[in-house]
Formats: sequence, structure tokens, C-alpha cells
Amino acid sequence: MTLGPASVHPFEGQPSAAGRGDPAGLPERLREELRELEPVVSAATLVSVAFRMRDESGLVAALRSLAQAVEELERARREA
Repeated sequence: MTLGPASVHPFEGQPSAAGRGDPAGLPERLREELRELEPVVSAATLVSVAFRMRDESGLVAALRSLAQAVEELERARREA
């Protein structure tokens, strides 16, 4: 079975506050998704930097921050 772009695109046909599934609203939906994920990505970056620098206390703090960011994202998505 061959997969094409239309069959793997995660936003195609999904209703959203910005655009309700139409292609014209895709950039805004992508921006919205990135805004939601920014705290998680930032915390994950800090985790990798602290790990690479072998900073144990920084790593622990960054992991806590990552756990909080993921928890907040999950809570926000449950409420939506």
C-alpha cells in the first residue's frame, strides 16, 4: 500500500477553530499547534543541553520543567 501526502497529512479534514478543515486555514492551525508545543520543545531542549553538559542539578530541574510542560499540554487538550 502506497501512502501519499493526502493520506498522511495530520491536519487534513480535522475541524479546528481556525478554518474548520479548509486548506486556507492550515497555516493558522499550524501556528496554533506550535504555540501549544513551544513549552514542551523548550523544556526538552534544556534537558538535552543539561545532559550533554553533565549538569546533574540542571538536568533534574529541566526534567521537572519538561514533566510540567507535558502535564499542562495534556490538561489543555483534555479541556479542549
